[in-house]
Amino acid sequence: MSKPLEYNNEVLRKGLHVLSLGYPVGFLLIDRVWGMSIMISLSFVAVGLDVARQRHRGTHTVFDRFFGRMMRPEERAFTGGEIMLNGAVWLTMSFTVLVLLFPEPEAILAYISFVTGDALAALVGRKFGRHPWLGDGRTVEGSLSFFVSASLVAFTFSSWIYPFPVVALSVSALVGTILEAVPLPINDNIVAPAGMALSLVLLSALF
Repeated sequence: MSKPLEYNNEVLRKGLHVLSLGYPVGFLLIDRVWGMSIMISLSFVAVGLDVARQRHRGTHTVFDRFFGRMMRPEERAFTGGEIMLNGAVWLTMSFTVLVLLFPEPEAILAYISFVTGDALAALVGRKFGRHPWLGDGRTVEGSLSFFVSASLVAFTFSSWIYPFPVVALSVSALVGTILEAVPLPINDNIVAPAGMALSLVLLSALF
């Protein structure tokens, strides 16, 4: 596990991640095909800039000045070796994957639930976490915060835009909680929301 950020910098990091909720908001306001085209383009741009940040000294200097304190040590380093994409880039790719693979309601609900839950899990876990579980710095308090906040967001979204079965919403939040906490070989910003969206699709068909 990498050295944790100072708490104030963690707040800034998660605040930046929460701004990515603009992706689903924008997606709701425009044509789906246009939305997917924009997200694919943004993903390529985001990855390209992050690669340049770790390969080109001038680009690295600019990014480090504005965003360096919000990055994990392994993300921040200027390296000629393995590329370490930062969390914001993973989130951009995550929403792109969701809208390409899943129906719009499931994709959007999974994403906004995950982003909200992930932010609160990190902040509550860092501040109040006393009971570690599953390793990698995860705590029971943080995971409970994920589940509660993801559930509240999911139920609110469901009542506002698209009605999902209660069991689908609850299981989706639980799946996200587990996938966010369990150490996985694939970045949790991809795996957890995809698992949540898949749960919604399957359980909505059953119930």
